[in-house]
Amino acid sequence: MFKSCAKLNFACIILNLVKVWRMVSIHIIDDDSEIREVLRELFESDDYEISTFNSAEDAHPYILRENPDLILLDIGLPGMDGLTYLEKLKNEFEDVEVIMITGQADLRSAIRAIKLGAMDYIRKPIDPDELKIQVNQAIDRRKKREQLNYLQIKSHLQFGDIVGTSEPMQKVYQFIYQVAESSKTTVLVRGETGTGKGLVARSIHYQSPRAKNPFIEVNCSAIQPSLLESELFGHEAGAFTDAKNRKKGLLELAHDGTFFLDEVGDMNLASQSKLLKVLEEKTFRRVGGTKEIKIDARIISASSRDLLQLVEEKKFRADLYYRLNVASVRLPALRERDDDILILANYFLDVFNKEFKRNIKSISPDAQKMLTRHAWVGNVREIRNVIERAALFKQSDVLSPQTISLQHINPNEGASVTIDVDVNQGYQLPEEGISLEEFEQYLLKQALERSGGNKTKAAALLGLSRETMKYRLKKFKLC
Repeated sequence: MFKSCAKLNFACIILNLVKVWRMVSIHIIDDDSEIREVLRELFESDDYEISTFNSAEDAHPYILRENPDLILLDIGLPGMDGLTYLEKLKNEFEDVEVIMITGQADLRSAIRAIKLGAMDYIRKPIDPDELKIQVNQAIDRRKKREQLNYLQIKSHLQFGDIVGTSEPMQKVYQFIYQVAESSKTTVLVRGETGTGKGLVARSIHYQSPRAKNPFIEVNCSAIQPSLLESELFGHEAGAFTDAKNRKKGLLELAHDGTFFLDEVGDMNLASQSKLLKVLEEKTFRRVGGTKEIKIDARIISASSRDLLQLVEEKKFRADLYYRLNVASVRLPALRERDDDILILANYFLDVFNKEFKRNIKSISPDAQKMLTRHAWVGNVREIRNVIERAALFKQSDVLSPQTISLQHINPNEGASVTIDVDVNQGYQLPEEGISLEEFEQYLLKQALERSGGNKTKAAALLGLSRETMKYRLKKFKLC
């Protein structure tokens, strides 16, 4: 079911995947202007987005366009009455949450409304406390249903940690879905550092016919050029001084699966020539070997550098570029998809709530403004790190601006200054700034020293669970 829907109207599915983290919207339909105003004031104070209408006919175009979380619907409306409109709504929007507003004389109608799909009803004169309870229940029910739908579709499409509903991301999802159908097409993923190129590569693999076979990844920028060929192609015993045994290369291990070359623009020219041979002949030799080894693997490459410019500079082979660039997608920078910033922030908050055993329920409005105004030079990776730090040190159930540390990076100098450090109330941020990563390590080391190396006591000193302490020590290689 989901697969056919995705093929037919993929953009619509993505648009409706995640609505959980936006401001809750309530539409009020009542011909009594005083009731409309009272209800508006009642719920606007709780930061709900409120729209009011005096008839079903006036409300319907807006409901079609905005798909509100909840509708408060008066039974006794002029023109199309509330029950007739409820039936129409349920035929068009099966999942819409509706609470009916009724007078004493309309009790039978209210019961009929429940049978037609209304969640509940409330009688006039309206009890504000009772209505708030009903509204909270309705919103909670809708959110849980949307979360379930999101997880079901996300699981089916296997997008993993790729999150976002913006228009640029819809194009990325569509690309993933299309290229995944082919098991052989070579793919090039372009984008700035931190945009999620590796996640896209994995998503293509796990949706493809090769999904049950290996996904092998190598970062070309992380391996010394002299060692790259051995890592990619393997080596025979005695091929060089330290080669005491035969070693299979990563490319060989990727047979029947997917081989992902991250930062392929950093590959040296010698390795580029051998990779070209693999693409053209589907064979290679281990370093020091004479036997041709056949390989059947889809090649996905990624680069944060402009490969065409590297071609012009004679730093990247033109023939290899065109071999790699059969199907290509550019991942948008986070500044190009600012609608996704809060969605990502809440997604990562949920991730680290679970990881650190926190119960942080929300991000305050001021903190949301702070996040949406930030430049996010480091893209999705940066926002992930920001939320991780905030969740790690936060003790209350709301993230405020004081608990979110942002790094302001000068792209020309590559220097960073950390602000708004709020690890404890007595700490004063130096004028010159400080690296939060270094500060975290300093605190961890100090806690270990003070506790005589006892991790449980060290965790207690920092207000961390033992699991969180172990995670931090492992991250900074302090254990």
